[in-house]
Amino acid sequence: MFMLPSARSLTAAVALAALAGCASFEPSPGFVVSPERWRAGVVRRGADPAEVPNPMALTPEMKTAARELGGIGTDEEKLGHLRAALLDGRGFTFEYERGSTFSAEEAFANRRGNCVSFTNLFIALGRSLGIRLQAALVSARGISTREGDLIVTYNHMVAVYVAEGGRKEKVYDFYRTGDDLGGQLTLLDDWAVAAIRASNDGISHLNRGEYEASVHDLELAVKLDPHLGSLYANLGLARSRTGDVVGAFAAIRKGLEVEPHGAALLQNLAALYVSEGKPAEARAALEALDLRWASPYALIVRGDFEMRGGNVKGAIRLYHDAASADSTLADPWLAIARAELARGRPAAAHKAARKALKRDPGNTEAKQLLDATP
Repeated sequence: MFMLPSARSLTAAVALAALAGCASFEPSPGFVVSPERWRAGVVRRGADPAEVPNPMALTPEMKTAARELGGIGTDEEKLGHLRAALLDGRGFTFEYERGSTFSAEEAFANRRGNCVSFTNLFIALGRSLGIRLQAALVSARGISTREGDLIVTYNHMVAVYVAEGGRKEKVYDFYRTGDDLGGQLTLLDDWAVAAIRASNDGISHLNRGEYEASVHDLELAVKLDPHLGSLYANLGLARSRTGDVVGAFAAIRKGLEVEPHGAALLQNLAALYVSEGKPAEARAALEALDLRWASPYALIVRGDFEMRGGNVKGAIRLYHDAASADSTLADPWLAIARAELARGRPAAAHKAARKALKRDPGNTEAKQLLDATP
């Protein structure tokens, strides 16, 4: 997956993007990219080919497996056979593992990975059969999780069967085959997919506190695809962790030129303003969010600002929106409980705290709120 991280504070959360993509300015033909063309494309983007392996590269063993698993039939029939073989656990075992972003070759060897890994493998195998396939980003509200002091939003990547003329014929992903994935599809070239790999690697370094390595990988990511705003959101966060606040603002502002209403960018911009003691600017950044695509944690942060401004009803409405966006999270209900308690409604606070505890049975704050609201 593609990750969008955010650092969470009392008043702002920064967002990390795991597995996102972008509009491509150099469309992939949908067929195998030669080593020479791959190296030339990487160099043209100002990166070192030694650091950027082709995510769709094939081995002889993969070509043999593709012929065996794809069987005979039309292109769509072969793709159906391939997908079934990768997922049914009989002819080829492939297990989902959210934190592992692999190239096609690595995914084939490891038999596991996230949706980026699956997509890379599926595309590489399909292309070896002469079938036109490209990766695509599904633009929809991602799934958010808290990982230490970061909020990570996971987005989704799929494979698309592309007919002559660029018409999208059918979508293949880790979960199902079809066309209605609940979001807009944007085709990606192979260099954009490599940028996603570099970004996910950078986020992994960020989570381990390896900030210089994180900056290196994320700077590589924006070289490979400078048209994807969420990559700049990740780079801005990584630079801020090294103390380079000027560089962090520069990265986020560059991203906003590409994606003016990008949720991760605006969320991380707000967090930077909070760290600089500029709450008014932080609030303005959050108010520019398109709430239809904002993560639940971005909604919570917007609610926190409303609370600080005395708009308790507005805050609670945003917290409820966050709870609706992801019904598994305890955090929106904790925020509702705090807000209800602040406006003197202990019974409502108690009810919200119970809902938080149901979603996170070990949550200390939920237990404390229950004790405070008998």
